[in-house]
Amino acid sequence: MKKTITKTALITLGVSLVLAIAVFGIASFCFPYAMMDFTASIGMETLSGDYAYQEYRRSGSVDCLARSFVIAAEKENDRAADERFSILYGEEGSEARGAFEAYCESYAVDTSGAGNVEVSMRSYLLGLASRVKYRLAKTSEEKKTAVCDFAVGATDKSFPQGNPVAYLAMEAARAQDKTFCVALLEKMRAAGFEENAHFNDIEKILGGFDHE
Repeated sequence: MKKTITKTALITLGVSLVLAIAVFGIASFCFPYAMMDFTASIGMETLSGDYAYQEYRRSGSVDCLARSFVIAAEKENDRAADERFSILYGEEGSEARGAFEAYCESYAVDTSGAGNVEVSMRSYLLGLASRVKYRLAKTSEEKKTAVCDFAVGATDKSFPQGNPVAYLAMEAARAQDKTFCVALLEKMRAAGFEENAHFNDIEKILGGFDHE
């Protein structure tokens, strides 16, 4: 009798687990937006970013694509982040680039990941992309040069706080990449940026490697 009860209980448990997995799978496939919010609410940020990307592929939502990129970049899931950013940013003059610019303009400022410093959404996303591209460049000097050019080209001449060059400088300084920091400093000085207080702060950080 006890064996029968135990067996029945195990079968019931097994069926319940299978049904739970099936429901989760169906929800993941049919309702990625809801799953994106649900997984974020329970601290599963990486999975939330994956659902955001799935929702983008389902609906074309630029907001979800941007969210999936930001999460991947902040979690240093760099290959996924770079792939998603390439889609988000698009080519110069493309429809995707236009949608990216419109999305950024819809936000006045964004302070996520930037402490109390007000950073434009455009600078924030391009700054994260600079960090991702730098980490992927690794030991390739050619790729690192391309990252420098990308960050400098993406930074407004007014050199606002939290710009792509600043994001890249902090990432390279954290990595103690002396050669790269010196190269970035040279490009930064030659780019014609407004030499404001923020410019001077970044110059000091990079200049410390120039004198080592």
